[in-house]
Amino acid sequence: MGKNTSRHVLSILLVVAISVGFIFFQFRNVKWNVVFDVLKNVNLIYIGLACLAMFLYWWLEAVVLQRFGKQADPTLKMGTSFRITMIGQFFNSVTPFASGGQPAQLYLLTRRGIDIGLASSVLLIKFIIYQAMIVATFIFFLIVGFPLLGHTTFEIKYLILIGFVINLGVIVGLVTVAKSERVAAAIVHVLLKPVLLFVKKERREGIRENADSKIASFHEESVRFSGNTRLIWECVFYTTVQLLFYLSIPYFVLLSLEVTDVSLMTTMTYHAFVMKLSSSIPTPGGTGGAEYSFTSFFEMVLSPEKLVMALILWRLITYYSCTIFGAIAMIPFKRKKSKKRLGQNSR
Repeated sequence: MGKNTSRHVLSILLVVAISVGFIFFQFRNVKWNVVFDVLKNVNLIYIGLACLAMFLYWWLEAVVLQRFGKQADPTLKMGTSFRITMIGQFFNSVTPFASGGQPAQLYLLTRRGIDIGLASSVLLIKFIIYQAMIVATFIFFLIVGFPLLGHTTFEIKYLILIGFVINLGVIVGLVTVAKSERVAAAIVHVLLKPVLLFVKKERREGIRENADSKIASFHEESVRFSGNTRLIWECVFYTTVQLLFYLSIPYFVLLSLEVTDVSLMTTMTYHAFVMKLSSSIPTPGGTGGAEYSFTSFFEMVLSPEKLVMALILWRLITYYSCTIFGAIAMIPFKRKKSKKRLGQNSR
């Protein structure tokens, strides 16, 4: 087992340990024989709909990647985009703050022969749209469901605010990097300094010049992408629908448990708050924070026995599925030689 594989396995084991520990501590007084009775009566049709919503979430993300990616590589097929998306989902799941997905996808795009500056701009614009739509949907559900926050603790409200500020800060930072070549160059040069200490002096200038060339390519393509308003708005639409599918998953989970008196809007609002709170927790998959926030919101509408089952089903569908299918997508990932790069195609 390689070093990276061992690290990912440890991350997954940590997530499982935290999740199991939380469930047994939080629900230590629950009647588990009743929980198993709830499990026996789960409606699999609604579980199937929840899984379908999760699949459509992945698929629409792959659609956005393909729409942008084809600008860089006209041969990029939907199947390949979906596979790259799932590998990104895996690395998002096993790294704190979901920080590993973008570098993994960047690596896979460059393996296709796409220039690293161009690939970076593809992923950056895609990520900015995703983060912007998260903020927009959260603001919408915050307005619609603000009264629901009155039943939560101060800690919940504080963590939700932190998650919102983090997302907003990320968007501002990324837009600045995309628009300003000077800022992007400054960041790269700062990051290069410790690396260059281990490089021979005669090679350092060449590395700096190569980095500057890639930054120029990155900035040029980022500006060009941002100027394609039709593509931007198309991907905004796909991303919005993607998030709505994701936010609807708890609704189908509740229906599978024969909970029919909680509206779709209420469950989506709760899930938006859970999603925002989880993003502020520095553990893989927001573990601990995700379970805590889900419990804090949905305990207002569920009995303890149905709540623990809903939590387990929700976590399996929204988190562990990404880990499992993302891992499958990596076996194997064949290298494909690039045909043309966008930089060449656009000239």
